[in-house]
Amino acid sequence: MKKYIYLVANIFILFALVSCDEELNQLPLSQGTIENFYATPNDFIQARNGVYSFAFHGANEYGYANRVLNLSETRSDNLYATTTASREWEGINNFYTSIASNSYIKEAYTSNYKAIYLANQLLEKIDERGTIITNTTDRATMVAEARFLRAFCYFDLIRWFGSVPLIDKTMSAQQAAKIGRTPVKDVYTLIISDLEKAIADLPTTYAATDYGRVTKYAAKGVLGLVYMTRSSPTYGIDGATLGLNEWDKAYQQLNDIKASGLYAFGTDYASIFTVEGATNKENVLTIPYTQGTGLGIGGNFVIEVGYEPYFTSLGLSQQGSLEARPISNEFINKFSSVDKRKIQGIATSYTASSVAYTLPVFKKYIDKTRYGLSRTDWGVDFMVMRYTDILMMMAECTLHGGGGTQADVDAIMNQVRTRAGITANASNTTLDQLFDERRKEFFSEGTRWFDLIRSGNALTIMNAWKATEDTGNKILTIDKNSLLYPIPLQEILAAPGLYTQNPGY
Repeated sequence: MKKYIYLVANIFILFALVSCDEELNQLPLSQGTIENFYATPNDFIQARNGVYSFAFHGANEYGYANRVLNLSETRSDNLYATTTASREWEGINNFYTSIASNSYIKEAYTSNYKAIYLANQLLEKIDERGTIITNTTDRATMVAEARFLRAFCYFDLIRWFGSVPLIDKTMSAQQAAKIGRTPVKDVYTLIISDLEKAIADLPTTYAATDYGRVTKYAAKGVLGLVYMTRSSPTYGIDGATLGLNEWDKAYQQLNDIKASGLYAFGTDYASIFTVEGATNKENVLTIPYTQGTGLGIGGNFVIEVGYEPYFTSLGLSQQGSLEARPISNEFINKFSSVDKRKIQGIATSYTASSVAYTLPVFKKYIDKTRYGLSRTDWGVDFMVMRYTDILMMMAECTLHGGGGTQADVDAIMNQVRTRAGITANASNTTLDQLFDERRKEFFSEGTRWFDLIRSGNALTIMNAWKATEDTGNKILTIDKNSLLYPIPLQEILAAPGLYTQNPGY
């Protein structure tokens, strides 16, 4: 059973939202509200839940899961998301340079900073009056959770935007308006410090009622990915990749997850997306949603890259007149007809209102048994990081000399292929082959854009894809500046002269 750790019914959260979106999202709560609020252990629990809520579920109906489907999946070569209508995701797909006011980009910035603000405040209040929480283990765990979530949000920010303001304490909008963009390497210093401290105090597991809270191994998974990202080629931009050789550090963190014995490679691909909670041993870091409660804790990420006729074919009510974000021809042609990943994740033929459709669209997470009261009330959990990802990232580290052997890499590849029902004949696997397999394994999970960048071949791959896929000539030039998103226009205007916009926008 899921505990509603993201449900925050207290007025405290309302005060966190009073900051105008045109400002830097660091307005403090009134002193009176702060003093009145942090008075009981339950107040601290509510505050912690608020950090989870903004870090994972976002500041509105869009959260982290929606974000990676819009900014990673749609940006990548998995989708050719063009339309005859005007949709904000089309500007993401088409590499428009005039997207600084795009709502998806704005959400990524504001939700993360609102979570960071709440994490900063919670850490400060625990430091001031944390003895109200008499159980010292519970107090240490809460500090660790806040540190993890702050690190998670900063890592998300630098992967989208490059250098961003580093704010590690609560401050007014006027104070924040003096904080410029901090070099990525300095943001990483806080990220790594927060994650290391979180790992020291996070538990390895929770009771079933607390499913969804971050564990020691979730933090290790994120830290491993941090080291991998830092080690990847820079492309000559001020992004999250620094060209460092820390593959051994990444491998160590990921191998600790494997050695824990708490997780397992799922034997059935479809079950990974239908079995929930701690019984699903693929779950390393998961964002839970629950439908049908009327409490606003369902999600809508399952419809983000969906298509209205497919939902109609399942007998579901209208999900919002969803236009298709078609799967690219180049990508769908990579699959064997018997590949279980294609069968589970891609709809290729369906009938709605007596009309037959053959437009391929993603359906991996769509489970009509977990549809609730409305289009924003799906009870489908989103896996931020699953055990298969841990194994394949270990293989990536191995191929960079970070640990393990070539035989280990080939074994992981064959394990993945066997589960997919295709020929398991991997031998002397290369990085290119590994990334190609990751593409087929993790499509519609929001990892592809990050994989492209980490591969070092993002521009070569995307431009070759554009040359064959973009027959309508709708996608603009893809260059190194395209690998970062623009700082939202609202932030540029809030403090004129403070920020320099990312090149190319």
